[in-house]
Amino acid sequence: MVEKSPPFYDQIYHSLRQMIFQGVFRPGERIYEAKLAREFNVSRSPVREAVRALEKEGLLTVDDKSRITVYQPTMKDVEEIYQCRMVLESLAARLAAQQASNEELKEIEKVLEQTQAQIEKQGKDDTVIALNVHFHDLIVQFSQNRRLQKQLQELRSLTYYYRAINFQGEGRERQILREHQHVFQLIKERDAERAAKAMAEHIHNDLLHLQQVLQGERGKTEGESV
Repeated sequence: MVEKSPPFYDQIYHSLRQMIFQGVFRPGERIYEAKLAREFNVSRSPVREAVRALEKEGLLTVDDKSRITVYQPTMKDVEEIYQCRMVLESLAARLAAQQASNEELKEIEKVLEQTQAQIEKQGKDDTVIALNVHFHDLIVQFSQNRRLQKQLQELRSLTYYYRAINFQGEGRERQILREHQHVFQLIKERDAERAAKAMAEHIHNDLLHLQQVLQGERGKTEGESV
């Protein structure tokens, strides 16, 4: 049941988005507006608006028969998005190394400290993923390049979706933290070229791991259907 203070469609949008990220709705799963309207105790109109917003972000797909399904990543999608991220975020790291103020660097460092503390306390959880996102967001923000920020914003929802999957695996959260710490150290040292290279390598490592995870999930699905 949703509260009745913010607009219904906004509440439903955020609820559905979180359910997709958490795997409550699985990739390729059908979504039914009427069922959601009953569950949220609202009319179908705000559900339709929420679905439209999530379709625009790429998290839901609607076919020519108006069937709604959760986005199912393909290897081609993953490669294209991570190729864009490698180029754009390595540039962001270079610019941040050149232009970020000392106070801004302290803000990035604080996020890394919070990430490490959260990992020691809880392991990998939604907070660690959110801090991961915040680390990347701050570097992009401190690049002070609005065009770059706008292009990455268009990939934001799918990027978060992939990051949530990317945390699968033993010790994965610590590996990501180590790579983040390495990128930050180079930014802090104002070594723009090496910071850019380290960020590109970090995102490339993410891509390779994500491909392995997706191939493993695909193998499980095929095995279950046999």
